[in-house]
Amino acid sequence: MAYREEAVWNIRVEASAEFGDDYDGDLDGYAWREAQFRELQNRVVSAVLRTLAATPGWRVRTGNRGIASTDEVLVHADLDVDSEAHVR
Repeated sequence: MAYREEAVWNIRVEASAEFGDDYDGDLDGYAWREAQFRELQNRVVSAVLRTLAATPGWRVRTGNRGIASTDEVLVHADLDVDSEAHVR
């Protein structure tokens, strides 16, 4: 019988923007979220995936729990317990 152990660690990014009284908000579709915040999300996800993929002994893949990727990105990191990187 194989044994499986799991650990979870969350990285939560909360972004905000403050605008003057003349800001249109919902009238412009909250454009800052679709531009600047999405760019920030893409950069963070790319950096995390690149870093994890470059870590010896780990296999990395993305997953989905049925939540939009604009709200959550699931990253699976599977340790190869037989790899030389794991043996110490």
